[in-house]
Amino acid sequence: MANLFDRFKNEVIGSESLLRDYLALVSSDGDFKRVSDLNVILNSWNNILLTPRGTYPHDPEYGSDLHLMVFEPSDSITADKLKTEVQTRLLTYDDRAQIENIEIFLLPNRKGFSVDVNVLYEGEKGVLSVTFDDSTLNEILT
Repeated sequence: MANLFDRFKNEVIGSESLLRDYLALVSSDGDFKRVSDLNVILNSWNNILLTPRGTYPHDPEYGSDLHLMVFEPSDSITADKLKTEVQTRLLTYDDRAQIENIEIFLLPNRKGFSVDVNVLYEGEKGVLSVTFDDSTLNEILT
């Protein structure tokens, strides 16, 4: 019986030294897509940024207010607000990785912005890119 439990811990849950999670995407073998290490962090951070604050029933503070800033002026004040919001929300809800840099790109031809977060997790670097515009806003809020 302990053998099955150990197998479950290592193959399904993961070990303490390895982050593992499942995405809501079906892989080629018909199972949920399994991710590990940095990709777990990137998925978690993506969920935090795309979840409007106040919509998660068991933690109304979970998420971000980025969706509220889509129609803000395209200026340096808005970029600073965005950067602060991203950093505050990510460090509040998932501080397992280090934020190396946050870049804000205001979209010149339409209302919205793009956020790139450079991430460092146990020596591995990655980038989380999220774009918010009026079409993204419709997807998030419906």
